Amino acid sequence: MDSQGDILRAYEASFDAIGVPLPPRERLLSTIGTRLEECFAQLLGDPAMGPEGARHFRAWYEAHCLDSTRPFAGVDASLRSLAGEVPMAVCTMKKGPYARKVVAGLGWEGLFDEVLGAEEGFPAKPDPAMLLELCRRLEVTPGEAAFVGDTRLDFLTARAARCPFHFAAWGYGGISSLDGLTARSILRSPSELAGLRAVRDQPKSRD
Repeated sequence: MDSQGDILRAYEASFDAIGVPLPPRERLLSTIGTRLEECFAQLLGDPAMGPEGARHFRAWYEAHCLDSTRPFAGVDASLRSLAGEVPMAVCTMKKGPYARKVVAGLGWEGLFDEVLGAEEGFPAKPDPAMLLELCRRLEVTPGEAAFVGDTRLDFLTARAARCPFHFAAWGYGGISSLDGLTARSILRSPSELAGLRAVRDQPKSRD
């Protein structure tokens, strides 16, 4: 899902509340997928400010997380084509209740068997605990699963879980974020998601 607009506005509200100038847009976007406290610690240059920034962000985002968030073009149709054929889950660094609220708001509740997010008893990515728990719940081994993500952090999470990783090139990270790393495949379009039904028959990644 493309939640970039709502995330950026949450950042704007947070920095305004703190009374600090807003960092450049590109700098803000580079933090997507990282735990909020770490994001603000980096952006403000002060680890002690991380919790305050995250608190302001969440206060705004909770009420506005569906203002402009929409599926990337083609994603909805591709997910619906897979629903019922393979079990699917969401593994995200969004706070769990927000993630489930967005999934419901996009009409995807019936598509995903599980939705897990941050602050639900699992360490932050790239620790593989959340991904491994989802595999357990879906009753698949990590090697049988296909983890689709759009950031370097997603790749590192999949590698730690020994789960095949497929890079969504239409997302936030950009292929350059994989410098030095090799995904099982590069998905150029959401229409290619259907091909992941045969993930176990694909050649293994060099990483």
